[in-house]
Amino acid sequence: MVIALLVFVLVGAFLAVTPGVVVGFVVVVTTRRLSLRVRIPVLLLVAAATAALWLGVIDSANLWRSTAIGLTFLATLASGAGFLGIEAAKRRARRIFHPQWPGWYPPAANR
Repeated sequence: MVIALLVFVLVGAFLAVTPGVVVGFVVVVTTRRLSLRVRIPVLLLVAAATAALWLGVIDSANLWRSTAIGLTFLATLASGAGFLGIEAAKRRARRIFHPQWPGWYPPAANR
């Protein structure tokens, strides 16, 4: 009985988190050309809208309603923030500069 409850909770958590993760990724990808000051409020707005979709799906007397809303909201925020962090790290990545002409290397101090 306990195992069935755990499986039920895990499947429910997976169903609540999956749309949030997908929507967080889609928001980051589609707002790529906007500045970070615009992207963060857009991510918050879309996370709230995604969580609000559960209001029409789950009955108001259901015990799991607030949990599903919270999980979806947090999953969207975490996914979006994670992908924004990955994208920011790519922008700050060190670039490899090529020498001005082949075979030239800057003088080393220890040679």
